Amino acid sequence: MTAGASLPSQPVAVIGMSCRFPGATGPAEFWENLTSGTSSVGAAPADRWVDCPHGPSGRVTVGGFIDGVMDFDANFFGISPREAQHMDPQARILLELAWEAVEDASLNPSSLSGSRWGVFVGAAADDFRLSYFAAGNLDRFGHMGSSRALLANRVSHVLGLRGPSEVIDTGQSSSLVALHRALSGLRLGECEAALVGGIHLNLLQQVTDQIQLWGGLSPDGRCHTFDEAANGYVRGEGGGCVVLKPLDAAVRDGDPVYCVIRGSAVNNDGGRSGPGVPSQEAHHEVIAAAHAAAGVHAGDIAYVELHGTGTPAGDPVEARAVGAAVGSGRPPGDPVRVGSVKTNIGHLESAAGIAGFIKACLALHHGHVPPSLNFEKSPPGVSLEELNIRVVTRGEEYSFTRADALGVSSLGMGGTNAHVVLTGAPSTAADPRSAERGDQESEDAVWCLSGRSRKAVQGLARALLDHSLPTGRRSVADAAWTLAHRAQGEHRAAVLGGDWAEIRLGLEKAAAGQGLAVPETWLKETGPARESLVALAAEYAYMGDITRIRERLGLGARRVPGLPTAPFERETFAWETTCRTAQSAQAPQASETAAPPTLAERWTAAPSPADRLWLTRTFLEDELFAVLGGSTSRIDPDRTFQDTGIDSMTLLELLDRISTATALELPDTTLFDYPTINELATYVNTLMEKTETRRG
Repeated sequence: MTAGASLPSQPVAVIGMSCRFPGATGPAEFWENLTSGTSSVGAAPADRWVDCPHGPSGRVTVGGFIDGVMDFDANFFGISPREAQHMDPQARILLELAWEAVEDASLNPSSLSGSRWGVFVGAAADDFRLSYFAAGNLDRFGHMGSSRALLANRVSHVLGLRGPSEVIDTGQSSSLVALHRALSGLRLGECEAALVGGIHLNLLQQVTDQIQLWGGLSPDGRCHTFDEAANGYVRGEGGGCVVLKPLDAAVRDGDPVYCVIRGSAVNNDGGRSGPGVPSQEAHHEVIAAAHAAAGVHAGDIAYVELHGTGTPAGDPVEARAVGAAVGSGRPPGDPVRVGSVKTNIGHLESAAGIAGFIKACLALHHGHVPPSLNFEKSPPGVSLEELNIRVVTRGEEYSFTRADALGVSSLGMGGTNAHVVLTGAPSTAADPRSAERGDQESEDAVWCLSGRSRKAVQGLARALLDHSLPTGRRSVADAAWTLAHRAQGEHRAAVLGGDWAEIRLGLEKAAAGQGLAVPETWLKETGPARESLVALAAEYAYMGDITRIRERLGLGARRVPGLPTAPFERETFAWETTCRTAQSAQAPQASETAAPPTLAERWTAAPSPADRLWLTRTFLEDELFAVLGGSTSRIDPDRTFQDTGIDSMTLLELLDRISTATALELPDTTLFDYPTINELATYVNTLMEKTETRRG
């Protein structure tokens, strides 16, 4: 279908997801925390919110935090260290989440380049940008790197996506509104699939201080959703990402389906209440509109994931709205179940909607409703029993039928409300072969593990070992199909096995550094079929040839969702907070060490023309190292700067450094006329030879 063509309302599948939430580095860990009733709220990390002397008395220093917010695998995405240093960590985390979500969908992110995929991101915080400007250490990469407007564009650029690429800021409802916008884009034919993300980081203590002065934060560090103890919310941070695709296309392509989005709606309070206080009428209206779009009725709603911040002003409004829109339409004594993920991880603000959405997706996928924490009794004047609402305080197994639907709400401080309706995956989306398999079915296969380094391959093997492998529901060959169709790195390991026990033993060997893990029983007694499979595995492990393994697995989709994705090898990119830079620092003492010889002096002293050319090339590599702010070890000297991903502004800065060091007058087109390190070295060296000859 061409872009912009009208598309009738249709269900949309969620085929992949990723997250970094407080206490969880991925959906599996997040789900474990939810079902166990774990609170991931705690004290601020030691490297956060320090050296800020001014603030309210009784300052709040608790929240939901994620680890390593300044850590990033820049090399993985072809981003120079200098550029990464001046990039909002929200953008860095989003890149990793997008890659993980696509791999979770059993797709190769590298294969998406040129496709009409859209990217829709909910984001509202500018903590990094504020600190960047306050610190005063400006860099040309900081203009785009600190811009919130480019958060979605960065994902589109790295993956080569051609669909809409938008950042949506409606405050706390941003990421669920971004989801609504993605659904519109899919139904209008603007994109064929979509990545939807939400991101929020709490980097500045001053922002938390401001919210505390406003009166929004809980003094005891708990979200008491719909409870009489509700006294404010707890700030949280993190991000999530989901992959959306029209359901008919997902079924056609054999994609794994977590759940199905049936409809959504967005509206605004329209001035019916003060800023920061939601409108009961508008909230009721947005739920009713989402039900109409989804074709469901109140009686179909089995559970509602609330906005549920735990504020004494907002909770009663939301309770009455849900009661009117859902509870009143259900039989007496059959209340709608409700809960809030904010009781587990805090209020992720612009990422709150995607957090609640992923929780609802997982509830449908697993057939279980997790408990909502910190609830004992509803507040005076708000009878949940009369509203036909029940807060889920203990986990409940629930066999969702095709008629059962879940709702997810998110409200923005400025009055923009969103509601989404979900149902379970249809039986047609499941692999028809899965029902025919037994726990003991044997199907010999090769698991292809790859990464940018040997350490990364070992990390993936360990992650797979720690993961709850889908024994009994999928075969080892299904997982092999999923791993074989991911992006392939430079380092590899091949694990062979015919059942889950053999695969686990092989993963242990791969985690220890073995490149080819063959079951011992195969080595002692094997037939021609297994000998052939070992040969294919060796081809992959030692030469990188995966073609015949993919051919053996077949063309049909055998995707297994939820398997661990590519492990990132992160390094820390330190930053300066506003408060830290406000402190005086002593200027470095001038060095009395003699200045090293200049390039010209070293070049003149070189004993031979070959040594001079080598010195010139080394100089160019060092200058490129300095401009990029990190290692150039991965830059092929015969590969063009453009193909390496070096932008034109970096090339101009490099040219200026070369001109200054060599005293050569180089035209602006030099790096385009000589676009590799080797070509440039030959050109610069020739000019220096000519200059030396004229001087002689």
